[in-house]
Amino acid sequence: MGYMTSLKLNGAYSWWNDVHWVPGGFFLGRTGLTRLVRPWQFTAGYAYGRLPVSTITHGLPRTEHRPWAQAQAVMPLARSLVFVTRVRYDARFRQEVRQSELLKSYSLTHRLRWMVTCRKFLFADKNRDWKPFVALSNEVLLNVGPRASRFDQNRVLLMVGAQREGIQLQLGYMNRFVKTGVDRFVQNHMAVVWITHAFVWKKSPREINTEMDGE
Repeated sequence: MGYMTSLKLNGAYSWWNDVHWVPGGFFLGRTGLTRLVRPWQFTAGYAYGRLPVSTITHGLPRTEHRPWAQAQAVMPLARSLVFVTRVRYDARFRQEVRQSELLKSYSLTHRLRWMVTCRKFLFADKNRDWKPFVALSNEVLLNVGPRASRFDQNRVLLMVGAQREGIQLQLGYMNRFVKTGVDRFVQNHMAVVWITHAFVWKKSPREINTEMDGE
């Protein structure tokens, strides 16, 4: 489950916040400042997480501090078709574990993420209050650094949703293909619910932009 908000401060800056939760131990809260240079949005901020040590079992959640930055572009391709691309960097300070015991020390890993999304609106009528759509996304996550395993995971999302001025609702399916060892991989099948709210600070509601994607 994910809840994302964007508060537009003026014509150039907005404040990003999002929270993600998976039953069984996964929690991530993220905040950041966004600079708009159309069609790009550049964001940098900090995230706090409680994430399970293993991707197979949800026990033993450990703390993670995650400075992050991203660049995202929203590009209309046709009257009812939108293409979104996003590149994100995560600096992951993760609590270390030894023999199933959490330590006070942290290790640093670096991760790059590239997501592409194609969103198709089902009706071209601009006068509708709610505009239904379907969306297909793929995100590749890579660990980078001298001692890092390059491939981390791949996420494929198929979503249905609807949006109106200032709010977007999405429901769908995520397939996660995760590397868990040198030659070991696991697949997770997940239901996804995302809610996105966009607000403005002393501006007209017509200036709201709801183009945000989740965790």
